[in-house]
Amino acid sequence: MASKLFTAGQIGTLTLPNRVIRSATQDPFGRRDGTCAPEQVELYREIAAAGTGAIITAYSYISPEARSTGIQVGFATPEQRASQKEVLDAVHAAGGRLILQLMHAGMNVFMPEKHVAGGKLLAPSSGMKAPNEMETTEITAADREKIRNDFVDAAKAAQEMGFDGIQLHCAHGYLLSQFLDPNTNHRTDEFGGSFENRCRFPLMVIEKVKSVLGCQVPLILRLGADDFVPGSNTLEDAMAFAPLAEAKGVDLFNVTGGWHETKVPQLTGDLPRGGLSYLGKGIRSVVSVPVMMCNRVSDPTTAEKLLALGRADLVGFGRPLIADPQLPNKARENRAHEIRPCMACNQGCLANTFFDRPITCLVNGICGRELQYPVVPAAQPKKVLVIGGGPAGC
Repeated sequence: MASKLFTAGQIGTLTLPNRVIRSATQDPFGRRDGTCAPEQVELYREIAAAGTGAIITAYSYISPEARSTGIQVGFATPEQRASQKEVLDAVHAAGGRLILQLMHAGMNVFMPEKHVAGGKLLAPSSGMKAPNEMETTEITAADREKIRNDFVDAAKAAQEMGFDGIQLHCAHGYLLSQFLDPNTNHRTDEFGGSFENRCRFPLMVIEKVKSVLGCQVPLILRLGADDFVPGSNTLEDAMAFAPLAEAKGVDLFNVTGGWHETKVPQLTGDLPRGGLSYLGKGIRSVVSVPVMMCNRVSDPTTAEKLLALGRADLVGFGRPLIADPQLPNKARENRAHEIRPCMACNQGCLANTFFDRPITCLVNGICGRELQYPVVPAAQPKKVLVIGGGPAGC
C-alpha cells in the first residue's frame, strides 16, 4: 500500500507537510488560574519537532463560566493568552503549526460548585442535573450574545497572535453540542424543538467566528458524529448538520463520537483500532471540505488504511502522541517498530482529567515531567541487554 500519510494535506488556505494531526486531548497542564504550565510548552514543542503536520491544543475555555475543570487552560484573560503565546512560539520555533481549540462547557462541568463563575451553570435549558450535580440555568438572549461574542473575541485574538487555525468544540456534551441534542435542549423558542431550531445557535457561532477569520485562518469544527446516548443525535443527524456548518464557513470537520456519559467505548481498548471510522466516511460523503478522523487511530498502519479507504483526509493522533511524541518521525523513517504504543488504558490521561489532576502515561514516564527529566544523549552510549519478563523486559 502506497503511503499517503506523509503527503501534503490542506485545511482551507493552510498547507500541511503531511496528514498527521495531533488531535486535541484534555491535557490538564493548566494552573488554577488557567495559564499553561511549562510542561505543556515542552510537550507541544517536542511533538512539533517530531514532524507532526499540525497540533490542536487542549480545549481552552472562552470565559470563566465556560470552564470545565479546575486545571483546564483558558483563553479568556490577558495572562492566559500570554501563556498560550509561549506554547505557540515554541511550536513555531520547532517548525510546527498550532491550532487553538475553543470551547464552552455549558453544563458539562466536572468540578466543585465553587469553581463555577457566579455559582450559575449555563445550559440550553434549566432544571437539568449536570455531572457535578448542580442544577442548570437556561441561557437567555443576553447570555447567547455574550457567548457568541466571547467565541469571536477569542478567535480574533488568536488570529492576531498568529495561531494557524481555530477549532470550535461541538462534541462530547459541551455547550454547542448541548444545543443540538434533544435530551439537553428543551427550549420552546426559535433555538429549540425542531432539528432546524436546535442547529440555529451553533450555526450562528460558526458564521460569526468565520466572518472574523475570513480566508486567512482556517476554521475547524470538532463534530460529534454520533452521541451514542439514547434519544440523542445519531450519524444521520450529524450528516444533516455538517452541510449546514460547511455553508457557514467550516474548512475541516474533525469527526469524533460520543458524549462523556455514553456507555459505548470511544477510546479504550474495547474499541478496535479505527472502529469509529465509519463516522468519518458518513460525514465525508455529504461535505466537500476535508474530514479528519480520530478516536483509536493508534498507529500509522491504521491511519494509512483510513486514508486509503476514503474514510478521512487527515488523521488525528491524540493519546498515541502522549505515549510517544516521536511517533511521526519514527513512522516516516520506517522505524514503526520503535514506536512506544498507546495501551488505550486512559488511566493517566483521560481519567486524570475528571479527577482534576495533571496527565501521566502508563508507557511514557516522562509525560507531565518533561522539564524534570529532559532526554539528552548519554556521555558514553552503551548497549544494554534486558533479560526476563518483568517490568523491564516488558
